[in-house]
Amino acid sequence: MKRYILIVVLILSVQSLSAQFSLGIRGGLNFTSLPVKTYELENSSIEALPDSYTGFHLGLITQAKFSGFFIQPEFLFVSSGSQFRYEHPDQERDVFFTQRFSKIDVPVLFGLRGGPLRLGLGPVASYFLDNSSNLTESEFYAGDSSFSDKFNELTYGYQVGVGLDIGNIVLDLKYEGSLSNYSEEVSIGGSTFKFDTRPRQIVFSIGLLFF
Repeated sequence: MKRYILIVVLILSVQSLSAQFSLGIRGGLNFTSLPVKTYELENSSIEALPDSYTGFHLGLITQAKFSGFFIQPEFLFVSSGSQFRYEHPDQERDVFFTQRFSKIDVPVLFGLRGGPLRLGLGPVASYFLDNSSNLTESEFYAGDSSFSDKFNELTYGYQVGVGLDIGNIVLDLKYEGSLSNYSEEVSIGGSTFKFDTRPRQIVFSIGLLFF
C-alpha cells in the first residue's frame, strides 16, 4: 500500500511541472454486487446474491490535466457490503444477511479529455479496515454461533469510466472490477470454506476542486 501511494505521489510530482494541477474533496455512492455462487458447508449452504448493496465514499481527489490527457488519483474512505442467503435444514426459513466492509481505496485514472469530458481507466488498491456480518443476529438462524471470517488486508482491482468537469465541479461514473479475492476463508461451526468471489461496483461521485 505504501509503495502504491509513493508511485502516485511521484507521478503527480513529475506531471505537475507541466500540467494544470487541482486538489479537492469528493463523495458519492457505490453500488456493490457479487457473481451468483453457492458455497456448500457440512449441513448448510451460503449463496452469494447479485442484489446490489448501496454504500458511500468520501475523501480527496487530485487532477493533473495536460495536452488532451489527464491523471486523477483519489484517496477515499469507502463503506460497502454484499448480500448473502444462508440455508440450514433446521431453520424455519432461509436467512438473508449482509457482510459490511470499511476500507481505504486509492484509485488512479489515466485517460483522454476533450473539453469538459473525460474517458479513463486505471488501477485501484483497497486496504481493509474492518468488516462485520449480521448472519447470527437473525431469529431464524439455526446454525452454530461460532462464526468467523478472515479477509485479505490488501486487494487490487481496476476502474473504467466517464467524467464531466463543470468549472470546479467534477462528476464521475465508473465501473469497478476486482482482480483479487476479498476473503481467505469463512468458518461456521466446524465448517471452513474458501470465500472465492470478486465483487463489482458502479461508482457515482461528485467532487469540488479548490484550485
